[in-house]
Amino acid sequence: MNRDKTETLIQQMEHARQHLHDLYAEYGFGHACVLEQSMLLDELINQYNRMYQTRKQPHHVLDQIINNDDVMFSPSSPFSLCKTVTSPT
Repeated sequence: MNRDKTETLIQQMEHARQHLHDLYAEYGFGHACVLEQSMLLDELINQYNRMYQTRKQPHHVLDQIINNDDVMFSPSSPFSLCKTVTSPT
């Protein structure tokens, strides 16, 4: 995978993580929207891990994403049962 594709995947992961946080804040842990978003984030992380398993490189970028709450990006999601949640300002 080239660098642009890696950066796009990282952006999608960060947006999915932030969206999961927003959904959890609004609906709580067991709501279907939260679980759906969690599964989407899991799949993005799995894609990232598969990419780096084949290249045998460290996951320093993933660690940075997990610990950085200030970055937010926007992926395209083909389908969701949940309404769009906006972040509180």
